[in-house]
Amino acid sequence: MIKIQKIIEYLSENITDPVPNYIMQKEIYKESVNNPTYKNAYKQMRESKWYLELVNEQLNDGSWGRFHTQDSKAPKRKFVTTETALRRAHELSLSKDDQIITKCIKLMERYVLDKETWTDSVEKHHDNGKSHLYSRSFVTAANINLFDPENSVIKPKRDIFVKTLKVSLEKGYFDEEVWENENKNYRGPCLNGWNAYPLMIFQNSKCMDDTLQRKYLNYIWNRKDGIYYLTDYPVSDIISVEDNRFNSWLKTLWYLSGFSLFEEIIKKDVLKHLIKEIERLINNDIVLPGNGGIGTAYNIRYADKWSSKNEKKVDMILRITRVIIKYCN
Repeated sequence: MIKIQKIIEYLSENITDPVPNYIMQKEIYKESVNNPTYKNAYKQMRESKWYLELVNEQLNDGSWGRFHTQDSKAPKRKFVTTETALRRAHELSLSKDDQIITKCIKLMERYVLDKETWTDSVEKHHDNGKSHLYSRSFVTAANINLFDPENSVIKPKRDIFVKTLKVSLEKGYFDEEVWENENKNYRGPCLNGWNAYPLMIFQNSKCMDDTLQRKYLNYIWNRKDGIYYLTDYPVSDIISVEDNRFNSWLKTLWYLSGFSLFEEIIKKDVLKHLIKEIERLINNDIVLPGNGGIGTAYNIRYADKWSSKNEKKVDMILRITRVIIKYCN
């Protein structure tokens, strides 16, 4: 099986565009932000087409328009919501210190503190929209956590997620009905425990002990219907790169890699599978899917363009390497 150093060498030899080079310096080589090589890579990334798309569509208040739901009457834009833009920024490995993220975090802090609210329409699916309005600060806090887990405004919201999780696991397994009852009584976050937002707000934080984290990960990993907003199949399924589901599966693994105990899961068989998939991509003519399910071709692209199979392949190898690098040392 191919060694991680050989994978890194392959990427180094085949990456030329600004965004993938920046990700290499930051996440694979783990260069200091004070290193001249990193500084140059960051500068070039901020001049790239993908970064400038984010800059050009960001509004003066720090948002990209509505936060969570698309405005069908608004002029056509590449980023239909602020969340869409933040996902792209996260994919590009932008940090909280980047000027566009700093600006947006300041706005999101006001959302979490109820000093301001989204411009989205209220979703009145049930309880006349009360739970939707209540959940907004929790959704926003989860988005902040992707960039700034230590941000003080997050903790009270994260604590409610954790408290709801503990109650839902009191029987020794995750009782979805208990979680829903907590939501109905507005003791929970009014968000399902099996969607992406708990993953987003729990990751890269020391908010639960190992026993609780292990139970939560076991539930999320094996849930038959997957994780809402990410997958509609069990994350425990082992998926090949040719499969249309691979992009959404890999995105979910990336979120899960933010949990300290995920190493116990990924090292069983997933890590070996992903390394073998990289080896197949390097050595064979693999046809990758286009818009792979939930993870669209647009928001997974690092290279300036996919004018050849090789650019698309190298992007995929880098995406996989970002997930596995911490488990290969």
